[in-house]
Amino acid sequence: MNGQDFLRISNEAFVPFLKQLGFSVDKPSISGRYYRVSFTGSAYYILVSYEPGDEVFFTMIFTRKDGKLSNIDNRAETLRLADLNNRYMTVVTIQERLENERFFESIKTNDRDERHLLKIAKELRLVLPKYIHCKDVPSN
Repeated sequence: MNGQDFLRISNEAFVPFLKQLGFSVDKPSISGRYYRVSFTGSAYYILVSYEPGDEVFFTMIFTRKDGKLSNIDNRAETLRLADLNNRYMTVVTIQERLENERFFESIKTNDRDERHLLKIAKELRLVLPKYIHCKDVPSN
């Protein structure tokens, strides 16, 4: 996956549903060391990043208070996608999963990294609304 592919998947997979949730798209950053896209909402900031040299993805959900972002090292306030998956994926219904697959069915991927980025978008679309709107679901 190159930088253009990262941007294509980001624009096709993340932007539509995050805009529906009230997030705006920030200017992406593509360099030789990382590809990064971020989304700003009134109470949250989402960062999706890929480091091509290490083939590592990062997806973090920061909280925003008084215009400031939560500390990246504070896992209680800056969650990773894995944290949201652990907390909310068990309450995702079969119907939600089927609708989610339909939402993304037109997006084409060309390699393993593109498929992984699409998988991140699919998971985020299932669990982020539950985190934003239903924080009373108990943590595992």
